[in-house]
Amino acid sequence: MELIDIGLVLAGLALVFFGAALSVYATALLGLVIGAAGGYVVAPQLLTAFGVGGTIGLAAAVLVGGALGAALAYVALSFATAIPAFVVGAYIGLSVITPVFTEGGLIRYLVMVSAGIVGALLGVTLTKFALMFITAFIGSALASGSVAMADLTAARDGFSPDPILFDPLGTAPVLGVDVPLFGLLFALGVLSQIGLFKLGWVARLATVLPGIGRVFGGDEKA
Repeated sequence: MELIDIGLVLAGLALVFFGAALSVYATALLGLVIGAAGGYVVAPQLLTAFGVGGTIGLAAAVLVGGALGAALAYVALSFATAIPAFVVGAYIGLSVITPVFTEGGLIRYLVMVSAGIVGALLGVTLTKFALMFITAFIGSALASGSVAMADLTAARDGFSPDPILFDPLGTAPVLGVDVPLFGLLFALGVLSQIGLFKLGWVARLATVLPGIGRVFGGDEKA
């Protein structure tokens, strides 16, 4: 496993089990991951348009994308979950909803955008619960290896989201046994994050880490 994949797994585990509890830090990490991944995938098209190429240009696109994602997530905290919620909603629309009744065409992307808008609205109105879902979903995708660096590279080379789509109910080998790793991590993540709020650990974190609760407007004590 490459160092980047190890980093993605570690970031995924942090999001799975501590996502919503980390509030502003989680939104910044989500912005960093989504921005860097987006920069990596669209880099060839952007670099070609500006007449730039090579490894340095690719690295610059990743760094700029990650920095912009993290900065926007931190600055626009009142809508901090809207962008990742749109991404997750669109992803679910593309990978789960559309395969039920269509294999391609314009309708596929209309459903994707519609699901993304619904996700964004839920992210703004139900911030705490949406952030639990978003961080557990994205974190589980990374921690389980359902979305790895090789998948992002394939998406970049083909300029298509298909390589990063996966079956949420799919299995992966763990110690020689096929288990629904993504589903297990997602369920454990949501339950553990609910527990952090119910048991008062988020309020304790707020006394140690500045900014905890900014996303929820002080609702972290609920």
